[in-house]
Amino acid sequence: MSTEGAIEVRPASEDDLRRTAALHVAELPHGLFPRLGEGFVRRWQRAHIESAYGVLLVAARGGEVLGFLLGTTDRPANVAWILGHHRRELMTAGLRALLSRPALALGFVRTRGPRYARRLFGRGASARVAGRGDVPEAGFGSIAVLEAIVVAPAARGESVGTALSEEFLSIVAAAGGDRVELVTKAGARGAAGFYERAGWRRVGSHVDRDGDEVHTYRIDPRFVRAR
Repeated sequence: MSTEGAIEVRPASEDDLRRTAALHVAELPHGLFPRLGEGFVRRWQRAHIESAYGVLLVAARGGEVLGFLLGTTDRPANVAWILGHHRRELMTAGLRALLSRPALALGFVRTRGPRYARRLFGRGASARVAGRGDVPEAGFGSIAVLEAIVVAPAARGESVGTALSEEFLSIVAAAGGDRVELVTKAGARGAAGFYERAGWRRVGSHVDRDGDEVHTYRIDPRFVRAR
């Protein structure tokens, strides 16, 4: 891949979704949504583009997408908006994917079924960000969340992730946010070192629904602007 030309960070467009969904499934397969396949992930990412609370950024050079960031400036509001506008579409796509993956469907029923049923069929759409664990004040009310950063293998080492995360924090700060959270796997499967070097502070740990230990990190986006 050519290393010539500046890297541009910009909002994703509909034309970027095939590339961003493929990167997500291939390079960050943790959690349920990537295991539902590229079709579901494209729909989920598209909903973030359409939502006033969603953020999907891409880092590109010469028209080639090198990486992306998925996040939200207000997690509860974003979940509520997506369920209000895309509930049926996402349910249909998710059920279709589960039916074609029996082992995944069994695991879904065992680990996530009741929670998703309450969210999809119940009233409201509250979203707990950090899950259970020793995370003070985390996961309730208006809170921005960095949901995923993925950089193509050939572009790693070029500060693509840094450029994406700093742009996202600028967006959150401009929206009036003063707290951003993320969750990453513990150990080599996660990216704790990357976030700690960027100034994120670890505020808790817990075991996720897949049985893996994960760490929760937090940052004040105004801190990044002030540096």
